[in-house]
Amino acid sequence: MASLIDETPDAKAWVDRYIAAPPHGAGLGRMVSATIWTDGYLENGEPLGGSDPSVMVAEINDRGWPLTHGHDPGLPAGRVIAARLFVSPNGTRFIAAILAYYEPDHLRSFRALGIDPSPQAAPPESLPLFPNMHIQVGVDRREVADSWVEELLQTPPVPVKRVNLSHNAAESVVELIRIGLPFAALVWNPLIRTIGEQAGKDIYAGVTRWLHRLWEKVKELRDPIIEIQSQQVGCTVSFLLRGRNVQQHYEAHAALSGAAVQAGSLINSFRERNLRPISLVYEFEQSRWVPSFAVIEGGQIVSDRGILIAYEQVPKSLSMGLLLNEKEENV
Repeated sequence: MASLIDETPDAKAWVDRYIAAPPHGAGLGRMVSATIWTDGYLENGEPLGGSDPSVMVAEINDRGWPLTHGHDPGLPAGRVIAARLFVSPNGTRFIAAILAYYEPDHLRSFRALGIDPSPQAAPPESLPLFPNMHIQVGVDRREVADSWVEELLQTPPVPVKRVNLSHNAAESVVELIRIGLPFAALVWNPLIRTIGEQAGKDIYAGVTRWLHRLWEKVKELRDPIIEIQSQQVGCTVSFLLRGRNVQQHYEAHAALSGAAVQAGSLINSFRERNLRPISLVYEFEQSRWVPSFAVIEGGQIVSDRGILIAYEQVPKSLSMGLLLNEKEENV
């Protein structure tokens, strides 16, 4: 059966031209085409990914989208590196995209770039107090019950904005809970003197107490992955916690401030070499945070670990994270 791309000459020509001469695809591995959005796929009455595809197209063409095994942010499979909106001969609107799969031969290492993945870094003496600080909580409602999220969001220390994620997977394997926080909230510890004095300390300490509530609640889930996500100098920084071990999560939280300071230094190391990291992912292993991989502008992946598999062995359960609701819900 012909795909929408095959049925639409303009889309087929665009895909063929891009794969033959990719402008930014060197070193990313094998490229394939895919339809990632269509107004014919409905989710509760809405097209999958929302009714406005222009946002998806713009974001993919600007930064790319991660492609993961299942929807585990710690298992990179590649990136969606280009996208364009088309209309098929029968009137169906769809997004044609170029997917680039990582392959082991294209993996670059931190040390080969002259970068220490675990640099020494001193914590700041003070941190800003943001007037509009908020917590963002993202889950796929098919994976995590609303009642669980509602209990978590009771009496938060700052306003909470909830987003609904869609992992575009046939069945749920793990329960991903994405927590968005200002980078300063990750760096904070009780020894740091904050701007705003006691008011600032109270807010940062309140965020810490709220995270403690999260660690207690993960034991109610089946197989959770907590992704604590923030932004630093244009780079998305993620700290991943796996499983239901509450004591491990407390231990990881205690080490989070130092790891966040280190992440800031690692990002600076990239930038000093005229490399722009767009994402940096940490895992908590053997009682310490370890930088698992970074993705730099252009989509190339950097890691000192054997995290990639050959294209031929890539499982079919690949997914992209989609934001279903076009507006955040304030809680």
